[in-house]
Amino acid sequence: MSDSMDHPFTEFLRILGKGPHSRRPLTEDEALRALQMILANQVTDKQLGAFLLLMRANGETPSELVGFVKGLRSTLNAPNLDERIDLDWAAYAGKWRYPPYFLLSIKLLVQNGYTVLLHGDAGQFSNRTYAHSVLEPLGFYQACSLSDAQHAIAQGRATYLGLEHFAPAVRGILHLKSELGVRTVFNTAVKCLNPLNARVAVQGIYHKGVENLHHAVALALQTPCNLVFKGEGGEAEIRPDALSQLYFSHKEHATQETVALKGQIERQERPKTWENDHLLELWHARLNDVYGQACVIATMAVALMAVEKWPVDVAFAHADQAWQNRLAHP
Repeated sequence: MSDSMDHPFTEFLRILGKGPHSRRPLTEDEALRALQMILANQVTDKQLGAFLLLMRANGETPSELVGFVKGLRSTLNAPNLDERIDLDWAAYAGKWRYPPYFLLSIKLLVQNGYTVLLHGDAGQFSNRTYAHSVLEPLGFYQACSLSDAQHAIAQGRATYLGLEHFAPAVRGILHLKSELGVRTVFNTAVKCLNPLNARVAVQGIYHKGVENLHHAVALALQTPCNLVFKGEGGEAEIRPDALSQLYFSHKEHATQETVALKGQIERQERPKTWENDHLLELWHARLNDVYGQACVIATMAVALMAVEKWPVDVAFAHADQAWQNRLAHP
């Protein structure tokens, strides 16, 4: 078959799949066009699988990721906002060693007047606990669209939006992981979407080194501040018994900053099991959990460092006070 008769999508497969001396990454425009074809169902299942595996094997570049994220954002039915919300919080990894303590950090932030969009996915693995499964008893509102989420956030509610409600086609690609055996570039892209264009975006990562990818997207989207760190289980959650490297990018000065956050408590042995009411019991002071309490405070503190540009000691003092006063609120 001649090149003129090839499927249009083979252009991108050739670019990514040539030999080690001939292949190259996609440009931002090529990544965007490839994504548009994928979302329009203009590729075969074999082509999509090959594309995802080639992207995984080659490793995505900042330009590719920016192209994918810009393409995804162009498909969102995002509402017009008079004012940016404070925090975009991505939660896609799921937890298995500890409960998702970061949910209590978000609850504290909202209780203290900060506006936060938590977005994520139910995932596909039964050995992980995803945020959506424990939201109801904590009082989170589960939105059904970006507009619905924006309205709930404006009312001062802790709000979660599932990926199926704002980017269902991408969710289908994420769930190919169980067939492909590896995560895809779109697992990173959804973390970086910042669908309501918050002024601070927060992402947890598994491996050091990918923070530069996240920061490249944040700068391309004109996000004033982006915070990335290796969080517990891959979520944006601080381990209070270990050293954490916090990676900030700031649009105003087009700079990146790394802050070494020391552990606040001694190393803890993880629990063998925990119940779904663990977070609620901790919130209502019916459970003694040294690790959990320290985790909630530390995770809120690093968010305050990003939102308020406070130094570590000031941010921790405010977070600790918020935790002490949490039950005084109605």
